[in-house]
Amino acid sequence: MQLITANCPACGGSYGGRLTSRFITCEYCGTRFALSDEELSAFGFTDADKDGFDDNDPGRNATRDEDTSSAPMYAYAREACEKFLKRVDQSSFSSSRKIEYGLGIENSDDIYLIHDDTMFKSGKNGFAITREGLYCREFGDRSAHFLSWEDFAEGGWPALSDSYIRQDGTSICYFTDDSELRETKLLKLYEQLYQHACKVL
Repeated sequence: MQLITANCPACGGSYGGRLTSRFITCEYCGTRFALSDEELSAFGFTDADKDGFDDNDPGRNATRDEDTSSAPMYAYAREACEKFLKRVDQSSFSSSRKIEYGLGIENSDDIYLIHDDTMFKSGKNGFAITREGLYCREFGDRSAHFLSWEDFAEGGWPALSDSYIRQDGTSICYFTDDSELRETKLLKLYEQLYQHACKVL
């Protein structure tokens, strides 16, 4: 994994950050674009299986093994979110600069799952699961709060509370789009993340 710079094909904006995937989301216009094979090769990024991730990333390889009990937290979270997205309608989980800004996500952080819970996608509330941890901004909050994976591992079992998934009173997910999805698949995802965090952190 290395720091790179690339230009957005839509607006020309410059991206600078860690290269963990062939896909990059422009911080200026929100366009998600893929680096070409030639660009990836120039950065020393190998994607022979065309899954979008660096074949040489030890965290990525760890999650491919049947036993993922020792996979780094970021690698496990990335894999778990990918599996989650394959089982749901992805229209509720698209990123934009507004929601990234609204949640206070640093440009250098890799986003695995994100949701803008506002009606007009203004980015004022929602949640995200990232390489560094969990972000959540409740309805009416002036700012989001962040929970590192280490703090998440110490926070107790995730539980439903109205439109939220909370951990020891702290909101870690705000999702009003689909109560059935929240109460089954999303809750299960957070439970899996918590179980793994307790094992490896």
